[in-house]
Amino acid sequence: MGYQEKTLEPAAEFLKAYTDPADEGCWYIAYSGGKDSTVTVAEVMRMVMVLPPEKRTRQIHIVSAQTNLDLTTDPTKQREFERMRKTIQKHNLPFEIHEVQADMKNNLLFLILGLGYPLPTKGRLYCTDRMKLEPMEKFEEEYRPTLKILGARRSESKEREKSVDKHLASKYFSEEVTKKGRTIRTFMPIVEFTVEDVWSYLAERKTPWGDAEEISQLYKDATGECGLSKRRAGKGETAEACGARFGCVICPVVTIDKSTKETAKKKPWFEPYVELRDTIIAMYKDPRNRAGRMRNGKVLCYGEGTFTVKARMQLFETVLEAQRMNERIARMYGADPQPLITEELSEAIQQQWMDDLQERPWLEDAVELGLFYEERMKSKNEKWFQLTWNHLYQGAI
Repeated sequence: MGYQEKTLEPAAEFLKAYTDPADEGCWYIAYSGGKDSTVTVAEVMRMVMVLPPEKRTRQIHIVSAQTNLDLTTDPTKQREFERMRKTIQKHNLPFEIHEVQADMKNNLLFLILGLGYPLPTKGRLYCTDRMKLEPMEKFEEEYRPTLKILGARRSESKEREKSVDKHLASKYFSEEVTKKGRTIRTFMPIVEFTVEDVWSYLAERKTPWGDAEEISQLYKDATGECGLSKRRAGKGETAEACGARFGCVICPVVTIDKSTKETAKKKPWFEPYVELRDTIIAMYKDPRNRAGRMRNGKVLCYGEGTFTVKARMQLFETVLEAQRMNERIARMYGADPQPLITEELSEAIQQQWMDDLQERPWLEDAVELGLFYEERMKSKNEKWFQLTWNHLYQGAI
């Protein structure tokens, strides 16, 4: 079954729900700017355009989280927004675009450089929670939509398949309870799409606001080989399947950020951020940069806990240097620089250092070391420790 057949049933379900007089609330689409969310917005917009103008009464919000760290995708997303707005205005469609943003003190760089938080991990993605999910939840609380639309696909991964199947109440709809206790339905119109279906859709059907060439190029730059054909979309070319990780340009969670590295080959001004990411991870792994305590003063083992103020200051200068390099290289190529730290963020980070030095002196530097230090034994209860030879000890004979 091709993507054409896979759009028929969800379209019928969508139109039935959209015109249901019992539901008078607004809806929203979670949009990231990637291929899946682009197809989702395109298909929803097409469904609404099928209806006569007098029946397009329900407002649909296109909502995207702005982190100021998704630098490889943001310029493309902003241009897509402009094209969407022109189409919405031209056809008088009931869509509105929103970019939601977290408070500055939930920015990943403030959390790491200002507060000294340990780096996010796959099991503790506090960066995603704070910079993306919480702003979306605030939008839900303000606008109180009765349905959200997601570009989730069952075939993305085994984990996604399990998650989708766990929550689906019917073939395309699920229900969830928000943190505030509200029940909101979720509609997933491309849940049965494969990645080949996604690229075929973009190549052949395109979007109501134009072709998908720039999004295709984004994926090609990130993988070196995928996306739409080199020929223009809709001219009989084949669509190639691909996968690329997009998101924070300094993401410390992925083992190797192949997408940003590949993008930097075409756009060299990203190279300083590729190197910066590696530096952040290396500094985090160096036990001399960890205070051995948590921010609340709880004593941990050597090499654990909060980034020291000393390490934060050093890393801050490294970030600024990468930012200056990004600007210089971008200017050389006639591109716009993409800074990581604004003046306001810089001031907030440095003020946090001053606060910590005054209120939490135990975070200034790592604990003093001798010939040995205590280390938590792996696969053991937290109470189990062992004495480990300190190879960093300068006074060793």
